[in-house]
Amino acid sequence: MAESLRVLLVTVDYPPPPGGIQTIVKNLERGLKQLGHEVEVLHVDRGDFDWLVSDLVPRPQWYYSIDGITSRDYIYMNAVYRRTVDAITTFDPDIVHGMHVMDWPAIVAAREQEIPTVLSTYALELGNRPLAARATRDVDIVHALTEFTESLVVNVAPDTVRTEIIPPSIDIDEYQRTVRETNTNGRGPVVTMSRFVDRKNIETVIKAWTQLDNDVRDGRELVVAGDGTNREELEQLVFGRDDVRFPGWVNGEEKRKLLAEADAFAMVPHRDGYDVEGFGIVYIEAQAAETPVVGSKHGGAPEAIDDAGIVVDDEDDPETVADALRTLLVDETVRTTKLSNAADRIRDFDISTVAESHVEMYNSVR
Repeated sequence: MAESLRVLLVTVDYPPPPGGIQTIVKNLERGLKQLGHEVEVLHVDRGDFDWLVSDLVPRPQWYYSIDGITSRDYIYMNAVYRRTVDAITTFDPDIVHGMHVMDWPAIVAAREQEIPTVLSTYALELGNRPLAARATRDVDIVHALTEFTESLVVNVAPDTVRTEIIPPSIDIDEYQRTVRETNTNGRGPVVTMSRFVDRKNIETVIKAWTQLDNDVRDGRELVVAGDGTNREELEQLVFGRDDVRFPGWVNGEEKRKLLAEADAFAMVPHRDGYDVEGFGIVYIEAQAAETPVVGSKHGGAPEAIDDAGIVVDDEDDPETVADALRTLLVDETVRTTKLSNAADRIRDFDISTVAESHVEMYNSVR
């Protein structure tokens, strides 16, 4: 067996709240432990963390821009630094992995102890270019989810930055078990799932559903899973219809079952600068549930979808999205091909496979 590592994961986000980073961190923790490595997670919630009076004092080492002072980010960074120093003392890690650029102080604390460091990147957070430049300057290797994320890193990082692309992971076996246990006889729903915010563009999926022919929609429903600030507006789009359902957030077995029952999954988000889908784990979750997907061309979504779904050119055009859904729901040749393509690639995203890639990355900087 390869040498066991002691890995300290420092993160701004961690379950139970739902979200992409939460899923990435939890599955990485789980995968590393499955491989026999020791893992400690240091979760410092940016919105709710314990601070000391000493953390209120600005320190020059955390000065990355005027915004970093006026937003009082330095208080959070003082707390992350202090708690990382304590964790290093008690856990004695071989690697410190910051899961977000806001975890830069953990990188600094590790470097002071000559401990190798990794920093994960996604998309939106790299829009804070001064902070991203400082964080990527101080780390041994930058982990990017996709080639798209890597391109954003290169735009903000020093020329000497070293990057490694490793995708997120999900538990493939759990999805395949759910598929076996789910009754998929008859027509299944079309599903969309995300936070209800402008960028996710859920309204176009809803409008696309209403443009599908009656014979395509008959016996099916559109399930709009999730929640957020736009919920009331989205519900108004389908007021009075009985073929659209809003179940709220779904997680765990409920989520896997919904995706396994579905005949298609659609999420066609926008891009607004750095505010873009860095990957889109739900595309992979749908593929693992043997459900073909429709997505947009922005960010890392095309890499998540690959040839296991349809990427639309205009995510703002309901008819374009409806055409893609209609193809997946009606054209058995296309549907079978997309599902076969998903089966050929889905194991690349299994928890243990992705964890092994992280271990290789860790060992490359030790």
